[in-house]
Amino acid sequence: MPPKTKTNFSNAHQDRSKKTLDDLLQAAYDIVEASDPDEFNGRYLADQSGYALGTLNKRLGPIENVFLWAIEKSRDKKLQDLINFISHIDPHTSLDEFANLIVERCFRGIGMTGPTVIRYYESKLLKRDGHTFDSLDFSDVFVGPYLKMVSLNKTNTFRKMSQNETRFILRVIQPLIERPFVNDDPIAGSEEHKSIAIESFVRLLGK
Repeated sequence: MPPKTKTNFSNAHQDRSKKTLDDLLQAAYDIVEASDPDEFNGRYLADQSGYALGTLNKRLGPIENVFLWAIEKSRDKKLQDLINFISHIDPHTSLDEFANLIVERCFRGIGMTGPTVIRYYESKLLKRDGHTFDSLDFSDVFVGPYLKMVSLNKTNTFRKMSQNETRFILRVIQPLIERPFVNDDPIAGSEEHKSIAIESFVRLLGK
């Protein structure tokens, strides 16, 4: 299972208060899905939710926290979608084919999220918590599903690995795919980037 959101809000006890909180969280989620960090502010959230700024401050505290929550919620949904995808890979899929499928899917996912949203999340998390370790280590959630998929695979192209070795290798592969986008590297999303990611994927996970 993907990690649960690190940013939490206290449960409201009254129905009206709970509805207000649910409305605000949904509005923040919708804003984040539009992938424009310039709109990650209280004034725009108030406009989109229909609630006054004073209500936002009372129910949410620091406004940036609700956007961190929404980013984490969106990320966790995408991670779960990828876990489901891995869990349904045909057992006759070779490592080369698997690497192509995963890299292409990740490229599309990062494009939908937007590198600016990832940069916003990491900068705010660093400011709030003093580190961004949780955001950098989310590949750990794929260890179990990946090992199960490998155990069922019939192509004899995947290397058998322990949980710890798999965990460390996936942590290496993740930035190969993601960081060029986040860092605005000129090759991000290009055929060259795709080729580097796929070849590294196969070398690290293959026999």
